[in-house]
Amino acid sequence: MTQKTALVAGASGLIGRRIVEHLIETGGWNIIGLARTPRTSNGMRWIAVDLNDAADCARKLTLPEVTHLFYAARYDHPEGVPESVEINAAMLENVVNAVAPSGQLVHVHAVHGSKYYGTQLGPVEVPLTEQSPRANNRNFYFQQEDFLRAQSNGKTWSYSTSRPHSFCDPAVDYARSASMVIAVYAAVQRELGLPLDFPGTTASFEVRNQFTDTSLLARAIAWMACERRCANQSFNVVNGDYPRWAELWPGIAKTFDMQTGAASNVKLATYMADKGPVWDLVVKKHGLKATSLESVALWPYGDYLLRPEWEIHSSTDKARGLGFTETLDTGAMFAQHFAHYRAEKIIP
Repeated sequence: MTQKTALVAGASGLIGRRIVEHLIETGGWNIIGLARTPRTSNGMRWIAVDLNDAADCARKLTLPEVTHLFYAARYDHPEGVPESVEINAAMLENVVNAVAPSGQLVHVHAVHGSKYYGTQLGPVEVPLTEQSPRANNRNFYFQQEDFLRAQSNGKTWSYSTSRPHSFCDPAVDYARSASMVIAVYAAVQRELGLPLDFPGTTASFEVRNQFTDTSLLARAIAWMACERRCANQSFNVVNGDYPRWAELWPGIAKTFDMQTGAASNVKLATYMADKGPVWDLVVKKHGLKATSLESVALWPYGDYLLRPEWEIHSSTDKARGLGFTETLDTGAMFAQHFAHYRAEKIIP
């Protein structure tokens, strides 16, 4: 089997690290990770580079051995603040412009998301397919996609993009995760002697939603990059079960040995603002790893996840039709993530 070389931009981030893990497990890959602050990892090499600096990319990323570029980087931004279109577009362009002319590039994959369709803006026509229109707003996904389409035209390399929704991951050092937000909120509610109320509205409790396990996403991305029929296309990637929070919440409450509460219609960013001392008590009482409430979970992200009052449903028929048929039970996924947090002494 011909050895492939993967260049993973954003390799220290949540999606990037899952891509790296999957490629190492699969075998047959040389892996190069890009990050401003590289981690120490077995089975790969790292390059420290500023993707927002075209000259830095040009100096460091002339890598003729690279066959596949996995782009999972994004410019840092506060939750709730629009991400910079110009900076994020330039970062991808800087990497591609440095790597593509230098050798054996076969495929570029860029991680996007369901915001492509405007799921964060209000009701959308469902099910969302890859042919659904772009949202009527500015989004760096659009500029990146247009760049990849134009640059790959007539070249020997192709591209693909993925469109996941609501990342869920067992990482204990990543606050922007649905699993972590729910777990820490539940621990605080239990310490206060309260039931596990649902923070959103009655309407958001009842509508169908969707989630993307990051390991599932990594497997889908690797498939797209190596399946020739995926060339120059985009694919929705979600767990595929489309549950209501009302269906998930009793199982989550049971996991924490709590009573299921009602929809309380509170914003987590506000409700959790004064719960730091409660969390400190939870950490001390149960001998958990020292974390602050402000750093362990991103509460505005929790509001983004829990408060939409419209159905969000991305069809995965296109990927299934070409051979990627994996699905995941979201309730079981949450339970596995919570068990991992407990094993790592993050939650009681």
